[in-house]
Amino acid sequence: MPVLSRRLRLRVSLAVSIVLILLLAPLNWLQYERQRRTGMRELEILAAATGAIAATSLESAMLTKNRASIQAIIDSIGQASGTSTIYLINPEAEVAVSLGGLHNGEHLDKEAANCQTCHSIPARERPQGIITTNDADEAVFRTMTPILNRPACYPCHSPADRINGVFYMDFSMAGLNSRLADSLRQAFLLSVLIIAVCAVGLYFLLSWLFITPMERIADGMRRFSRGERDARLAVRERDEVGLLADVYNQMADTIQSQEAESRQLYSELAAGDAVRRQLTAKLISAREEESRRLARRIHDVLGQLLTGLSIYLRLAEDSVPDELTSARGHLTTANRLVQETIDQGHELITQLRPSVLDDYGLIPALQEEMKRRLDPLGLVTELRTESELGELPPEVTTAAYRIVQEALSNVIRHAHAQRVWIALEKQEDTLMICVEDDGVGIDAGQEWSTPLQGMGLLGMR
Repeated sequence: MPVLSRRLRLRVSLAVSIVLILLLAPLNWLQYERQRRTGMRELEILAAATGAIAATSLESAMLTKNRASIQAIIDSIGQASGTSTIYLINPEAEVAVSLGGLHNGEHLDKEAANCQTCHSIPARERPQGIITTNDADEAVFRTMTPILNRPACYPCHSPADRINGVFYMDFSMAGLNSRLADSLRQAFLLSVLIIAVCAVGLYFLLSWLFITPMERIADGMRRFSRGERDARLAVRERDEVGLLADVYNQMADTIQSQEAESRQLYSELAAGDAVRRQLTAKLISAREEESRRLARRIHDVLGQLLTGLSIYLRLAEDSVPDELTSARGHLTTANRLVQETIDQGHELITQLRPSVLDDYGLIPALQEEMKRRLDPLGLVTELRTESELGELPPEVTTAAYRIVQEALSNVIRHAHAQRVWIALEKQEDTLMICVEDDGVGIDAGQEWSTPLQGMGLLGMR
């Protein structure tokens, strides 16, 4: 499985898990609060019922001043589950009766922190139950049921008193807190299970509906990019992924069709280029052959005529008497002009087709060309061969000579160089030529301002 697809699955699953956590956490907290409030109401109802039963049970015992019976009733109530403290307190804040009689006779300080939880509230606003902590620092639900002064109580209590005492009970919160903790723990485990099931389900559902189809599309594109132009995707569904696969197939068909047209066009261009190269080669060969024939013609015909003319002018000059100085001077000038014409003819023959190229080969012809063109300019030259050239085909010899000839022309015209190096090397069926100088050079990507500029480089190519 590709790393990218695994990461995408995990990221989406993680995102959904976070969303579920954000949704379930408040719901669990609301459920916890609802259960806590329900437990508190049940505890209040239990405390009120216990207080009512205790007041009814204690009424006859208190009217008869039967302390033993009062103590027995208090002890029996204290056996109920969750009851931690029971006091029967008189108006002087003295504990008249307690569980087991352990605190009988103790005087309670209303200013103590344990008592101020209730006594800090105005008497008429005090609730009958409140959550606080006892002396053992345990959370308890404390109820205070007043024992009202009734006519039956007047023989012992003043009619002016509103209450004769308080029935004080502490119910432990441990049971309620334990139930709430168990409920919260179960809700947490259920939430974890829901999140895990949803994340795993979404992981595989995402793989089935989206990731796996997208991987097939990516694999098809990858194979297509590597040259498998027949790679296509099966469109199984007409959803967004299927639409993407259909668009890819259409794109692949278009590219394959355009590439086929391009290959056909390239083949036609290559065939035309091959024909053009053949025609160019034949044209160059014909031009070189015509230059060779013309050079031979000039050398054999015009050269001999000019040489004969020069000889006869020399004879005529020698036959003129010394006193005819003017005539001898004209003959000398005419003979010099004939010699210059012969020299120019030799130069023209060399430019048309150097005979040394046909008679001795490429290296001597290049040496002669460098000596004829560069030595008069004072340039230091060096010609070297990196390997044995052997016998080269005539067309290769001619092309190499013309390329070097054009390169030397560029050196003379543009380079302002002082040294020129020419190296030739034969590698299998390829002749490598390197013409190098220490001049200014040109930019290989330079664009010429006129069509005629750069024709030399174009000709070499």
